[in-house]
Amino acid sequence: MIYLKQIVDEIKSDLLGGMTYNETRFDDEYIEFKIHAARATIIMNYMMKTGKFINDAWVQTLDIRFEDIDNDCDVRTFECPNVIALDGQNDGFIYVGHANGVKPFVRIRKGFTTLTRHSVFKNKTEIMWDYKHLTQGTNVLQFYNAKRLEYIMVRAMFNNPTTIPNFDKELDHYPVDESLKKDIVEMITMDMLRKTAPLAGKPGSKTEIPR
Repeated sequence: MIYLKQIVDEIKSDLLGGMTYNETRFDDEYIEFKIHAARATIIMNYMMKTGKFINDAWVQTLDIRFEDIDNDCDVRTFECPNVIALDGQNDGFIYVGHANGVKPFVRIRKGFTTLTRHSVFKNKTEIMWDYKHLTQGTNVLQFYNAKRLEYIMVRAMFNNPTTIPNFDKELDHYPVDESLKKDIVEMITMDMLRKTAPLAGKPGSKTEIPR
């Protein structure tokens, strides 16, 4: 298993090997932000090139339980972290369906307004779902015909893996394999060295990692 702190420490070690900085100058939160962004970019580029994801280690699982929801409600909604997006039709969702992991729901594609969905789907029996970007950066999963459903499994590649509910950076492994970790470390190290290089050699310079 690979942990986020391992990747942060490896990047800091590589940077210290290329610059005369004291380790205390490195900001872990900034490096973590860079790691999330690099991971999403590398996965997105790979999927756009090949049309598939390569390793299950990139995927995280959300087990959703609907509690205290009115069973008469036509639509069940769950706030969901942002997933990696490829284009208007493809994103980082791998599976959304029954908790057994083998019965996916039908995904609703674009072209339906909220009012249209209620009228079109009310006579259907299969469970259908949609992922919507709301205002103020909120993203939600919406489920139709799921009044009696209590448990749902979601497997996806998220932009920031630490935003999924109950993720613990100290205990939970970071969703990468060794190859992806290597690419992330290389991308970030090269980028940060390049950004700080013009000032690194100046006498009296107190260059810090940009924030």
